[in-house]
Amino acid sequence: MENAFTLFWSKCKRLNWALLASTFLLATLGILFVRSACSARETAELRNLWVGQLQFALYGAAIMAVLAFWDYRHWLRWAPWIYFGVLVSLVLVLIPGFGVARMGARRWLYGLQPSEPAKLGVIFLLAWLLGAGEAWTKRFRGLAACVAIVGVPAALILCEPDLGTVLVLGPTALAMLFAARVTPKTLGAAVLAAALAVAYEVTLIHAATAPETDPARAERLMKLTLLKPYQVKRVETFLYPQRDLTGKGWNAYQSEIAVGSGGAWGKGYGKGVQHRLGFLPAKVSVNDFIFPVVAEETGFAGSAALLGLFFFGCLVPGVIIGSRCDDDEGRLLCAGTTALLFCHVFINIGMTVRIVPITGLPLPFISQGGTFMLVAMSAAGVLQSVAIHGRMRRDSTFRR
Repeated sequence: MENAFTLFWSKCKRLNWALLASTFLLATLGILFVRSACSARETAELRNLWVGQLQFALYGAAIMAVLAFWDYRHWLRWAPWIYFGVLVSLVLVLIPGFGVARMGARRWLYGLQPSEPAKLGVIFLLAWLLGAGEAWTKRFRGLAACVAIVGVPAALILCEPDLGTVLVLGPTALAMLFAARVTPKTLGAAVLAAALAVAYEVTLIHAATAPETDPARAERLMKLTLLKPYQVKRVETFLYPQRDLTGKGWNAYQSEIAVGSGGAWGKGYGKGVQHRLGFLPAKVSVNDFIFPVVAEETGFAGSAALLGLFFFGCLVPGVIIGSRCDDDEGRLLCAGTTALLFCHVFINIGMTVRIVPITGLPLPFISQGGTFMLVAMSAAGVLQSVAIHGRMRRDSTFRR
């Protein structure tokens, strides 16, 4: 019993306390601002969405603790099966009778979104595969396997459709390939291919939506994008922000007003005008556009503090934990989870201030959404597991 307690205490001392404190503080802020954003909703059920956020935060904290104190080397052996389970759930969500369609998308399976844990499933399998040895990073078959690991779930997620999640998988995989020390030529080719794909889509949409383009030609160009009409409209709104301010550009326009009207110190908690009066629609102010609620009520100071929490409390600790790890699997897990969180923060906040097109990605720990809260907490648990167990070879405390 004493040995077990000693082992447990030695693991507790290895926790990354900056990451732990930031995780709980961000989750608490998320609950508070979801409550603020819901305060003007029509029904008691909608006004109490923050209660569900609190419940999922508690569930996520339990999952984080299990993952943190369980050596990642042990559960990473199950990565192929976790990945297989993710693929099965992504297929089931597309089958009528299993998956539930809401707002024109079929993303829900028994109240959860399989596309969210799919992100971790891809990270786990890539870490397990790339951590097996240099052969997987030097040979064509290894890189082809990595492309397939990312491509299969990405194709299934696109069928829902959910373009935002697919856009996150690409940079996450590239970060893991970089951490796996792939040759610069190969990594450069992958980055160039991604850049060309983005340029291809933007060029086609720009040409198709230009005022002088013939309608018949515009229709042909739209088909070449392989995107849904609403996805094309989001990119068009980003390229021409003043074209449809009362239609598709309404959310982004009101979001900018909310962020700018917060001033230096904000209007005070629960006193935001844009979402309370309905200018920033209630259906988006609690999830994808919750940052404008935070910015309006806490101002530049609160927004900067929130960004500081993400950067110094999550992203920097993730990099430090990975750099101190003894094995490749742990480094790759840190690279993947840190890149995942960074992409979500950058894209979510970027779309609210019109730096990037609207993609519908939640803000980690802050946006309302049970499944992603569980995933974000799990990502923190993965980082803590590497922090605790990643230097076992250098510490005799862990030797039996």
